[in-house]
Amino acid sequence: MLIAVVCFATSHGADYFVSPSGLDSNPGSEEFPFQNISKAIAKAKAGTTIYLREGIYKPTVSDIMKVKGESNVYDCVFFLSTNGTSQKPITLASYPGESVIIDLSEIKTENRIMGFDLCGNYWHLKNFDIVGIQVTQTGHTQSINVGLFGGSNCIIENVNMHDGMGIGVYATKGSNNLVLNCDAYNNYDPVSENGKGGNCDGFGFHLKEVEATGNVLRGCRAWRNSDDGFDLINNFAPVVIEQCWAWENGYDADMISRGDGTGIKSGGYGMHKSPNVPALIPRNIIRNCIAYANKNQGFYANHHLGGLDFINNSAYHNRRNFNMVNRKSIEENVDVDGYEHSLLNNVSFFPTTSGEDCININVNLSTLSNNTFDGSVKVKSTDFKSLDASELLLRRKPDGSLPDIDFLKLNGQSEAFKSRVGWEFENSSIVESVKLDLSIKY
Repeated sequence: MLIAVVCFATSHGADYFVSPSGLDSNPGSEEFPFQNISKAIAKAKAGTTIYLREGIYKPTVSDIMKVKGESNVYDCVFFLSTNGTSQKPITLASYPGESVIIDLSEIKTENRIMGFDLCGNYWHLKNFDIVGIQVTQTGHTQSINVGLFGGSNCIIENVNMHDGMGIGVYATKGSNNLVLNCDAYNNYDPVSENGKGGNCDGFGFHLKEVEATGNVLRGCRAWRNSDDGFDLINNFAPVVIEQCWAWENGYDADMISRGDGTGIKSGGYGMHKSPNVPALIPRNIIRNCIAYANKNQGFYANHHLGGLDFINNSAYHNRRNFNMVNRKSIEENVDVDGYEHSLLNNVSFFPTTSGEDCININVNLSTLSNNTFDGSVKVKSTDFKSLDASELLLRRKPDGSLPDIDFLKLNGQSEAFKSRVGWEFENSSIVESVKLDLSIKY
């Protein structure tokens, strides 16, 4: 009987518990938890759930699980390389109803730092905060709170990454990953590159493989990150950003100007003479999103080499609300008006640079329909239910989804609403043509 029980636990993955007041000499049970998260990660198998009990976890340099991992560059505090399966994922989550903070401020090394190196398949990170990640190198560098560097079919859910020097979630490899209902805010690197903070985004997907398809960011918020809120530069596979909000990026927590300051940087491969690009340029999809009061662009094509899809988005009080500039070709590093873009049911209101609701777009080579900037319909302040941006900071719902807000929603009396511009359009033929999922709503 004992042999049978042991075999069952091994094949299905035992659950482990961790507590700041635990001991690593304990068995990791609910009654006798481990102290260090790394102890439980090292023991995890397919089907394991690691429960983090309430409190502040503050790992030190001696707790780093992988020194000079990921191309011999990053010191990875937590190395998640074991694979789960579709039926038996590996879960790392706070204990239900308890608050967990992972403080990385004591991790200072000579290398780049990564909080979680997520290179295994079928992991689910859920319901905890990561704070205080450090940068120690002074040149061109970065640190990362959660890195997707090969893991596929993973979910990062209700993980909040804030008040540190690193990027929130950063992905280079892996497919079918979902970043769900996460917040990244007040991240600023004052150490590298003279403290410009130009490498500190909220979320960055820079996929290096054409096979890295199916990656989605949904219900995420990014604010006051010193560079961009969301950045999709250098992707070899398409990414979907939906129901995400980006505001006041390009500033630090004190609203001091720092990096680029784009809300959602939606593509591009830079302006080098010989960029590294895939054979087929991906069409990233940005839908049902908000960009408010970002330092520069709200929604930005970023010199892309093809078309992008912008559907049901709203931009307000960015320097430029929509900037669709493209690069002329792979061979010619010249800016041209954006081509092959599709813009449907987007709202632009009061950019800080007058008249720059939607700029740098070739309307003859793109598809524009029912936007407030293409002559279909205009909006004024009285068309909105609310222009109170403080609603963006309302507490999330108990399940972690975005709060219900009226900010930038059109009221029923506006001509824009009657034309079904914005989130509240109901024209089924339009919905079908762009294959929107109507279950995804504010």
